[in-house]
Amino acid sequence: MELPRAWQRPDPLRGLDRISWVEVYDGRGGAGRMPRLLRSLMDTDAGVRLDALSTIADRLLTDDTVSEASFCAVPFLVELGASYKVAADVRDRVIFLLAAMALAGKGFTEQGRRTHRRWNALGRELPRTAPDWLTQTRHAVAQGAPKIFEALASERVACLVALACAVPERLPPFVVGLVQEMIDLPGEAELSDAAEIAVALLKRSPELLVVDRPKVLGEGLVRPAHQPREVAAALMGYRFALASAYGDEGAW
Repeated sequence: MELPRAWQRPDPLRGLDRISWVEVYDGRGGAGRMPRLLRSLMDTDAGVRLDALSTIADRLLTDDTVSEASFCAVPFLVELGASYKVAADVRDRVIFLLAAMALAGKGFTEQGRRTHRRWNALGRELPRTAPDWLTQTRHAVAQGAPKIFEALASERVACLVALACAVPERLPPFVVGLVQEMIDLPGEAELSDAAEIAVALLKRSPELLVVDRPKVLGEGLVRPAHQPREVAAALMGYRFALASAYGDEGAW
């Protein structure tokens, strides 16, 4: 019997040693440890895998900032997330990491400074000085994992996940605060409609209305000037999904 295509994929880390990682900048210096960390994601010990993943996430997405190392690591993360030779606990978290890297709001320059995503009054993203690792990393994710990128680009993600969280009999405690913030977002009619439905469902569990909650946009309702609504929706959808999968503490 022929194996499914997912089982026929080649070694997810093929070509890893062709990159001179010691010369690749990761926001703190050379990324010389990255090959060993990526190989640890395929270790038989779950503790080793998850410790390595936590370190990788910290180095490739430092305070919502991507770097040259982030861009270089994308092809390997894509293969790790798609290969059934990799443990499920790693595959799921790698997919979330790729999504977070695609949504990163900042990028490191060669001098170790940060550049930010900014938009003009028409909602068009302003260019940044090359090498623009923020744009290059986002493009690499879009090329290597188009389904992840397409999902993030759809504002329906935030709505659907909001409703999915609200429907179960036992509700996650973070849902109330998140949907309330969605209602308060100005100019987001579709998201507000979904959030109002979710709040109506939540009234059956009033004890949840007093719980602490994470901020869906990172800094409350403050968004960069002229940020397109689909970018805000993608961030909200991602954070909803992350909290749904791993709870308030996140994936790492």
